[in-house]
Amino acid sequence: MKTQSKSAESESLESVFKSELTEVYHAQQRLGKAYEKMAEAANNEELKTLFEGQVHNTALQIGRIEKCLEILELKANAKYADVVSGLIDAVKVTISDFAEGPARDTALIATAQKIEHYGISSYGTLRTIATLLGRVQCAELLEENKDEEAETDENLTRLAVSINQVALEEGAKS
Repeated sequence: MKTQSKSAESESLESVFKSELTEVYHAQQRLGKAYEKMAEAANNEELKTLFEGQVHNTALQIGRIEKCLEILELKANAKYADVVSGLIDAVKVTISDFAEGPARDTALIATAQKIEHYGISSYGTLRTIATLLGRVQCAELLEENKDEEAETDENLTRLAVSINQVALEEGAKS
């Protein structure tokens, strides 16, 4: 049975790290634009504000990824990800399938939480790999991004409680 050398394992893990980092970089650029569309489509002012804040947070997260790429001396080539295309398609479908109002806001929250969960898992994985590779500064930057995604997810859950109730009440009137 052939075993890999320690450097081959590190090289392989480094390759995974760079590939995933490039993917999330490209994803965040596309998802920032999706949040702009969700902000325009939201009816609830607090939800609209949260989405606008996420556009800003996404720009900050992209900046942190760029710092990590710089540390790695890595060029940020665009890397296509089917999952991101699916999330963006979900935003478009949500906006087109639901009329403006609380039901659309509920659907927007559900879609936004899928996006946030993608970010939480991506940044968590990248942070763990960065730590294993001894890329402490990258790990810290990626942890900060993960924490922001988790905070947004919590805020969406909090908002969903009241927005879903309004959607329920409006649906009962119909």
